[in-house]
Amino acid sequence: MTFCGGEPLLVRDIGRYAARLADSGMRTVLNTNGSLLRKRLDQGLNLAFAAVGLSIDGSTEAVHGAMRGTKADLGEVLRAAQIVTDLPGVSLKLATVVSAVNRDDLPSLAALVGRLKPDIWRLYQYSARGVQNHGQQRHTLSEDEFRDLAEQAANLAAPVPTAPSSENQTAGCLIIDPAGTVLQPASAGYINHGNCLKEPIDDIWARIPSAVTIIENKRWLSVLAN
Repeated sequence: MTFCGGEPLLVRDIGRYAARLADSGMRTVLNTNGSLLRKRLDQGLNLAFAAVGLSIDGSTEAVHGAMRGTKADLGEVLRAAQIVTDLPGVSLKLATVVSAVNRDDLPSLAALVGRLKPDIWRLYQYSARGVQNHGQQRHTLSEDEFRDLAEQAANLAAPVPTAPSSENQTAGCLIIDPAGTVLQPASAGYINHGNCLKEPIDDIWARIPSAVTIIENKRWLSVLAN
């Protein structure tokens, strides 16, 4: 179970939710932009996650901000990465969205990732899915370009394990929104598979035709299990 967003650390009880899932035997991952991690830990957050994923889209404040917005704070992300690295039993995942905006910075970013030594570096092709995505044209990157860039970045960051994910592979996940709706990314939007507050998530999962594909696209998680 991955807690993502928006920004999941805005949810006050997220530590309690994660601990409850962990106690029931589920493996939990936190995906955050990193800006609130120190503050929430100082407030007593129980970081009951097997792994913490931090978003880092540039090797400099300028590039990171060009990708994530003017309020993005690369320094805070780097401090968060060190905090997670120092926590026993918690894996560090770094996540980078690759687009035309940061493509020229990827070699420098790969060098930074190599120094941070995360347990895995995930590279995602920029997705234009969703009406909330603005400025899509400046980010556009073909799948072939993405794969070439991801391969180059992986070589430069070695021996850090990497896992690229193209736009065509984003169907390899299910998203549960705050209302309990189970959504699956599709080429034109999202497929609604039901509501996990009205029926068990296992029943919903059992009738999804692409369940095997979803499992296959999550094989990268085995790296964190080692």
